[in-house]
Amino acid sequence: MIITLDASAAVEVVMGRPGQQSIVSVLEKADWIVAPTLYVYETSSVMWKYYKLCNFPINDLVHKARHLLELVDEFVEADDLYEEAISLACELNHPVCDTMYLVPSRRKNAPLLTLDSRLIEAAVKTGISVVHLG
Repeated sequence: MIITLDASAAVEVVMGRPGQQSIVSVLEKADWIVAPTLYVYETSSVMWKYYKLCNFPINDLVHKARHLLELVDEFVEADDLYEEAISLACELNHPVCDTMYLVPSRRKNAPLLTLDSRLIEAAVKTGISVVHLG
């Protein structure tokens, strides 16, 4: 099974947050994990926020960022997604940064793994399946 991994779910895993185990169990069953290249920027920005808000050591955050990238088997380039993502964003009245995750899911018929409730709603509206965590 192919899964599209969203930054929110990935950060939950790497930072050892409460949903870690249920997300890891889904990822372990996946044959292939995809994400848009936007994922790299989003997860890196979250690492910076952990530094600013929680004073995490920079070396630890860089290590965690590397782990975030290692969770993904295939990054889909933004220049391959933007046209469809813009159209979908306009159709859903939803930010393009989120629809960048929906497009690979739709193209690959891959369930979306996210903790973002608004993104889940958008996926459901478009008929994209979502991984439901226990």
